[in-house]
Amino acid sequence: MTKEEIGHILKELRVSCGMTQKEVAEKIGRTQQIIGHWETGYAQPDANTLFTLCNIYSTTVDDAFGFQRKNNISKEEYEHIKKYRFISTHSPDGAGVVDTVLDREYSIAGKLKEQGEKIIELTNLPRYVQEDTTYVNAAHADDYAGAPEELKQLEEDIMDADDF
Repeated sequence: MTKEEIGHILKELRVSCGMTQKEVAEKIGRTQQIIGHWETGYAQPDANTLFTLCNIYSTTVDDAFGFQRKNNISKEEYEHIKKYRFISTHSPDGAGVVDTVLDREYSIAGKLKEQGEKIIELTNLPRYVQEDTTYVNAAHADDYAGAPEELKQLEEDIMDADDF
């Protein structure tokens, strides 16, 4: 990542918080000019200052710069994924039921939000996750007739791995 790219992200974060360079400078005891230098890529903040800036902007360095943590899901979410993969493999209709329930509840929450209800939304998703992103369907099917046993075993090992 270039200094200019880092600067662009810092400026984007500051603007999204509705803060001026002067306000940020005052909060961290620096000059407005140095904030401008960081945002244009002329200079860069040291690591401690970067963490401080991210804290001021209500984010983390990981989220701000798109770093993915190895295990950023909870144990409960992990168990849901395991169950979903199992039923989608052995009972496609069961996976369809789960999808239907999730879609219905998500739609209801969206309508409530439109009506002004306070809906708690995820704010700790990594910066790179966007609504228009297409993700690979991680569920798999045992429909590869004639595939070598080694391939079948490899797929099962991957699906059973703790760090999928």
